[in-house]
Amino acid sequence: MAGSVSVAGGNPVTLALAKAPMSRQQVGVVGLSVALNALDGFDVLAITFAAPGITKDWGIGPAQLGIALSSGLAGMSLGSLALAPLGDRFGRRPLVLVSLILMAAGMLLTATATGLLSLCFWRVITGIGIGGMVAAINAVASEFSNERRRDLSVALMTVGLPLGGLIGGFATAELAVTHGWQAIFVAGGVITAAFIPIVWFGLPESLEYLVRQGTPAARQRIDDILARMGHPPLAADVVLAAAPVSRGSFAELFGPRFRTVTLLLVAAYFLHMTTFYFFSGWLPKLLTDLGYTTPDAIRTSAMMSLGGVVGGAALGWAAPRLGLTRLVVVAMIGTTVTFVVFGQVAGLPALQAVAFLAGVCVFGGIVGLYALLARSFPTELRVTGTGLAIGIGRGGAVLGPVIGGFLIAAGTSIALAIAIVGAGALVAAVLLMALRRVQAVPG
Repeated sequence: MAGSVSVAGGNPVTLALAKAPMSRQQVGVVGLSVALNALDGFDVLAITFAAPGITKDWGIGPAQLGIALSSGLAGMSLGSLALAPLGDRFGRRPLVLVSLILMAAGMLLTATATGLLSLCFWRVITGIGIGGMVAAINAVASEFSNERRRDLSVALMTVGLPLGGLIGGFATAELAVTHGWQAIFVAGGVITAAFIPIVWFGLPESLEYLVRQGTPAARQRIDDILARMGHPPLAADVVLAAAPVSRGSFAELFGPRFRTVTLLLVAAYFLHMTTFYFFSGWLPKLLTDLGYTTPDAIRTSAMMSLGGVVGGAALGWAAPRLGLTRLVVVAMIGTTVTFVVFGQVAGLPALQAVAFLAGVCVFGGIVGLYALLARSFPTELRVTGTGLAIGIGRGGAVLGPVIGGFLIAAGTSIALAIAIVGAGALVAAVLLMALRRVQAVPG
């Protein structure tokens, strides 16, 4: 058959894999994407785990701390916008490797910071790597899955975010006390660097990307990857016609075909992530200000991450049965409700219980957004579209910790500050309800 590549997945490679059972190789790639996103989860939250120690050592106030918490998010925005299009032009695998190098270097050098300026600089470098990697692995998890397991695979990948925060929170709760806040970044940098050889040897290039190249070299790589998956090579009479090479143009995303879905998804992602980063960024510091110990504050953050693992996995399982967009809307409404409740309860057990429920809802929304991004853009724009959402969303989410810092510095009560920023998730839910009406997105 002719291998004319189409956005709908009508090429002979991806069409066959869409219906075939998941091979061990495919499961392994999805598992690797989970582990890589766990690095994202730990790296993103590392600054929040270190925040009480940094505040104590340097004597900085809430407004300055808000800037420090947001610097990594600014880097993620830059990385998503600048690096993500390279994943559509040069491949997912090279982008992941470059991103890991930036992340490892940024984490290790953050430990050497002696003031706010150097701390923010190295957090920006770390964030650039995170932004590029997350856009790439979202596409990887989707493209290495069959049709039946695609939403679940993307959900599991996204669950890596709270999983990294969960493991990192419990692992570093005492480390920050016994060895100082710098030890958190050293541990994160070493672990991130260890994944560079793992990805080099264990992550193949995306088949959908290779099919679009249409070259003899790409065909050979396709046959090699198919063999590792337990599938026969391409038949001799199959001709792969090279598709026009995408330059990962943001202009294409705002053309008539994708404008509506792009605007609604990016806006929803921005609002929900602003809510998430405010709460996760300030949670340890708010609890220590209330008189709880640093280990107790970090463990409460870890309880939020534990809820995220449960909520993300549950959404991935339920989405094919109940509808993806519908579940994301419910999760976002639940996010606003649990944030308001958190500001009203007292006592560590109650705070940890509500933090767990907040994690279920907020990470359920994040998981669903990544799944919607993966299914809403075609192969040649998938990394670019995801990168745009992450870039604008996380870049805008810089406002979360900063707004929180200024609200708290101005004397706003913790309960009111949480409720104000938490309302963003409710608006995001309204936008996704509009998305269901104007665009044919399943769910």
